[in-house]
Amino acid sequence: MTFQASHTRLTTASPESVWTRWTTAADWAPDDPGTEWAVFDGQVAAGETGHVKSAGSPAQRFTFTRVEHHAAMDLAIALPGGRLEILHSLAETPAGLSVTHGLLITGPLSGLYAAVVGRALARELPEVVRLVTLHALRA
Repeated sequence: MTFQASHTRLTTASPESVWTRWTTAADWAPDDPGTEWAVFDGQVAAGETGHVKSAGSPAQRFTFTRVEHHAAMDLAIALPGGRLEILHSLAETPAGLSVTHGLLITGPLSGLYAAVVGRALARELPEVVRLVTLHALRA
């Protein structure tokens, strides 16, 4: 089983300002009410790692899996019997900048993780995208 969810919002914010928020660890908590803190162990680049602490959970180690400047930034958290991927993408459209934030849970225990954390994370996606774009507009 696989669990997947995403939310997209159009904004007049620049790709640079959204990208800066996504690639600045200190901005993760203000942009995501479920995040207490995040730190990067190195640069934002595929293969680099960091840690993120969500409310009510222990800190988790993550690995950046895809980094395409001003276009995409994905990371993965290894779980026993599963994997949580956090997906970010930007695309310029005639109607404005399309900002998408999503998640993907895979693995033999994905159904359990979807029930325990996935659905709650999915419900938070619209607010996270709203806050990222709002803060990017103010930058």
